[in-house]
Amino acid sequence: MATSMPDPQQLYNALTTAVLKCSERCLYQAAKWSAFLLYSPSSPLLPSQTELTYLSSRAAEALTSMPPMPVLATTLPQAYLHPISTTPSEAALEAAELPNFLLAKSYFDVREYDRSSAALANCRSVKSRFLHLYARYIAGEKRRDEESEMILGPLDSAATANRELQGISTSLQEIISTKNREGEVDGEEWGEEDGWLLYLYGVVLLKQKNTEEARGALVKSLCLYPYNWSAWLELGSTLGNLSDLNSILSHLPNNIMTNLFLLHANQELYQTSESVHSQLTDLLRIFPTSAFLHTTRALLHYHARDFEEAEAIFDSLIKADPHRLDCLDHYSNILYVMERRPKLGFLAQLATGTDKFRPETCCVVGNYYSLKSEHEKAVMYFRRALTLDRAFLSAWTLMGHEYVEMKNTHAAIEAYRRAVDVNRKDYRAWYGLGLSYEVLEMHYYALFYFQRAASLRPYDPQMWQAMGSCFDRMNRPSEAIKAYKRALISPSPASSSSLPPSSSSTVAGASTSFDPSILLQIGYMHEKLHATKEAARWMEMALREEDEGGVTQATSKARMWLARWEFGNRNWGKAAEYANELCQDGQELEEAKALVRDLRSRMDVGK
Repeated sequence: MATSMPDPQQLYNALTTAVLKCSERCLYQAAKWSAFLLYSPSSPLLPSQTELTYLSSRAAEALTSMPPMPVLATTLPQAYLHPISTTPSEAALEAAELPNFLLAKSYFDVREYDRSSAALANCRSVKSRFLHLYARYIAGEKRRDEESEMILGPLDSAATANRELQGISTSLQEIISTKNREGEVDGEEWGEEDGWLLYLYGVVLLKQKNTEEARGALVKSLCLYPYNWSAWLELGSTLGNLSDLNSILSHLPNNIMTNLFLLHANQELYQTSESVHSQLTDLLRIFPTSAFLHTTRALLHYHARDFEEAEAIFDSLIKADPHRLDCLDHYSNILYVMERRPKLGFLAQLATGTDKFRPETCCVVGNYYSLKSEHEKAVMYFRRALTLDRAFLSAWTLMGHEYVEMKNTHAAIEAYRRAVDVNRKDYRAWYGLGLSYEVLEMHYYALFYFQRAASLRPYDPQMWQAMGSCFDRMNRPSEAIKAYKRALISPSPASSSSLPPSSSSTVAGASTSFDPSILLQIGYMHEKLHATKEAARWMEMALREEDEGGVTQATSKARMWLARWEFGNRNWGKAAEYANELCQDGQELEEAKALVRDLRSRMDVGK
């Protein structure tokens, strides 16, 4: 979905106003995101540094000469003074309630949420009502965390609820119903201010697991005010797949924020196609120094398993802003996979020196200890991350991995379950659940979770290999063959290609090389089906892969199988050829030597 190119001055004013409006309503992460986007000095669309300096000098002159307020208003954008409502009645209410609002916000800023909500209990402006209910919601979240037990303790449960949700939901429903009635009687339309209440209503509905209605409320909120990034993030959390995303496209506003959201949503859904990269490139022309966009590019390369490129982008981000901790947990995952232990240690020191009580920092340190095989210490830091933020997805998933390493399967399952409760799009957690249930030999459960992982990562051969292995253990070789063949036409895990294969690709033409271990498993499955000639064909295909990757354990096993097969068919010469090659390879050595001795004795008898 493409939107028209924004007017530079309008975009600058809109983002500036968004920072202030989000800050006023205590949506600090949304305010920070807009401010980061705004801070793009080399952008061709935003005002240049010269223009900003000129504006500042005009403002300074106006202040020095003590002009009346109307003149000041002409020297600075309205957003710098106060982002008041454009509706006259709302603006009058906001002005009358300003002392109450400022007091409530000061309480909120020092985390006295109940006092903040109480200070606005009798206020009638939409802005005051929003902060009244939002402070109540945050107070409920705080009490929920306080009532929860230690992470994965005996009484810890993902079902611990925010007790304020029902009351907030009832209040918002009354406000929305009243607004709808007034619209029918007076023809009064929904205004920009109402978008904030609809955003909060969507958040509450999501907490109550009412995803469809929440999605509708959030879409309507964003049509009224599209510069609330928190609302876009909540909307993204309602999308489970591309079909969900496509279903809302026509309802989204024609705004640059929609493009930014679509990029974020595609990244969250692990879409790494060329069209996504092209969309990102277009946005970088508008915001060339945006840390958010560069981080998104790094994550796209990460999902495509192009770790070198992802590492290079994160390196440049750290050089530009060494105190930025956002998404450092993903960077630490990349360094972990690449086994860059010294660099991961440096990153842990850097993050700890900036803020040791950020969940991202704890995950970086946890990954460092995991790479050192100090799994108990790693779990301790992942628990610390979850104590700071129980909805921090990376910590749940990584803690599950550590419990797998420690062979505490039941704890791993619980950690992975909590991860998918936080985000059902986390394929790593679904895959981890599958592996954990395989260890417990509960193959039907394992298969279900592998299928969920594969639906999220259909072009990841690792998911299909796991499914094929599970079918094999369930003695379903035909289904296993289908899964292994699907793994063959998927890109290699080490591939840096960001494009999925064509849907019309076949096993014979999808790639120039295949993983011999997968070919070997397909051969074994045909053997179980008593199709030995077909099994031999797949084993021979595995041997041909030695031209690309050299001798491996998989190709040696395929050669050993072929040697035994030819021996069984009384084809002594061919069997001896395979067995002698095995002796040269150094793989399957003892069995190969025994086969050679047996062949020599039979061939001597034949003479």
